Amino acid sequence: RAFRPRRGQPTEGPMSGMDSSPLAGSPADSVREVPPMLAAIVPMKGGADGGKGAEDSKSKAPRPPPVPDSVWRTVCLLEVVSILWIPLCPWTRTQQVNSSGSGFIISGRRILTNAHVVANAIDIRVRPHGSAKRYAGKVTTYGPDVDLAVVEVEESVAEDFWKNVGVATPVELSETLPALQETVHALGFPTGGRTICVTEGVVSRVDSIELTPPADTTLVIQIDAAINPGNSGGPVFDARGQVAGVAFCKDVRSTTDNIGYVIPAEVVRCFLQRCAGDEDYTLSPSVPYRWHKLENQSLRAAHGVPDGVSGVLLTSVAPAVRSALSSGDVLTMIDGRQISDDGQISLRGSELIQHRYLLRNKRIGEPTVFTVFREGKQVDSSAVHLLDLPPICPRWPDVDYLPEYIILGALALVPLSQSHHWYKECPSELKATINRWNRRWPGDRDEKDQLVLLVTVFAHELTFGYRRGWRVVETYNGISITSLRHLRELWHGTRDEVAKLRAEGKAGKAGTAEKRVFVRLGLQSDDDIVLDAAAAVDAEPGVLKTHAIERPSFIRGDA
Repeated sequence: RAFRPRRGQPTEGPMSGMDSSPLAGSPADSVREVPPMLAAIVPMKGGADGGKGAEDSKSKAPRPPPVPDSVWRTVCLLEVVSILWIPLCPWTRTQQVNSSGSGFIISGRRILTNAHVVANAIDIRVRPHGSAKRYAGKVTTYGPDVDLAVVEVEESVAEDFWKNVGVATPVELSETLPALQETVHALGFPTGGRTICVTEGVVSRVDSIELTPPADTTLVIQIDAAINPGNSGGPVFDARGQVAGVAFCKDVRSTTDNIGYVIPAEVVRCFLQRCAGDEDYTLSPSVPYRWHKLENQSLRAAHGVPDGVSGVLLTSVAPAVRSALSSGDVLTMIDGRQISDDGQISLRGSELIQHRYLLRNKRIGEPTVFTVFREGKQVDSSAVHLLDLPPICPRWPDVDYLPEYIILGALALVPLSQSHHWYKECPSELKATINRWNRRWPGDRDEKDQLVLLVTVFAHELTFGYRRGWRVVETYNGISITSLRHLRELWHGTRDEVAKLRAEGKAGKAGTAEKRVFVRLGLQSDDDIVLDAAAAVDAEPGVLKTHAIERPSFIRGDA
């Protein structure tokens, strides 16, 4: 299952602005294609009806005490204005979009919310419950890997804000996961009004779900309390009055009812630890291997796994952990916790959960010990420290990649990213390329740092007859391309060669003015594109002017 976060109701208009697509406000021909499963499950804020189907289970659970006023005062409305850059034409931006969400006060004079609530924000206004005044805020930590972010009030108005909040004290995060059927309260500012809203429900399940790509799996609490547009980022309190987690999405498929999801306090605590200190936020560790269930008897026999051994078969291992793991090992335990043949571990009592949860929730500096069945015996590996293993196709704009591009004559080239996968124009072959390269570990990528995508062939005499956009560019004049920066260096070298030949021609050297230089771009699974280099140099200024492109290229590190 996949889950696609969506921001809350807009600050203008009763129902407009509900689409959280990064391309909201972009040209109509730049619409992304969202799979039905992704569109069905979205983070929400609002709605006060928990549904009749939850009443029986609620009546059996112990009822928590009333929520005290000091707790209500910790909940804030966040009104956000955001501007996005478009992966298809990263030299431009969309029109600004208004949206809203919820947040709540934690220690250190900070406000916790969802990352998707404040994504690409250029203006944030914070209004605490019980106040009519809105205060300017800013994002200090952004964690798209767990959909969490920290907002702080601007220093110029901070003292007034905290004086206004008054009796509110930072909430207390729960140390444990809530019990099944435990009563919970979701607080926030959802659709349906401008004041705070509280909904009640019970904990239905604790599970590990797969977030919308490029995010990975995460531990979640499923509740039946209403979670609607505007609730995202708001706290969910358990029966002890502690924060059990952060509301962030719901299942809106027509075949389901009362399925809302909460990021547990355990994940929140790890997130806060990874953003502590002076350094930038550290992304969650990646699972450093790929694995296969060991339920099939033929597969077990082929790898010599006896009946008394349970675990999963490792089919690929990242270079970063090859000192501890090898392809073909049977992973039996992580930090002493037994793994079943289908990859699950015991969460508590009889509850099971996928073992990936143990790795994804590791803290900075926390060691991991793997136990494997190798060559007929159990082997404990030396402790390793897990890190984020970024794929070659970057995941989050402004987090692990910037709006880089090159205009080469009348061609637009960009780094191939995960976001390109969701455009309706993206051919199936390119999607397969993204998936195939994402399965290659850092260090196993043929010395490539990026894949370069020919995304647009501008209409021009130079490119007449070429209709080959959405192709990966593999070579430049026979030289394998390792990154967009490498391609720009090669192109600039050709431009210098053209300038030199023209200068020599003006100097009257016989024959040099007639020498022609060509650029040949080798495309993946398609014919090459060949351009006259001098004509490309001449065409470039006109292309930039026609399409209102300020500069011919931008690469990370440029001034």
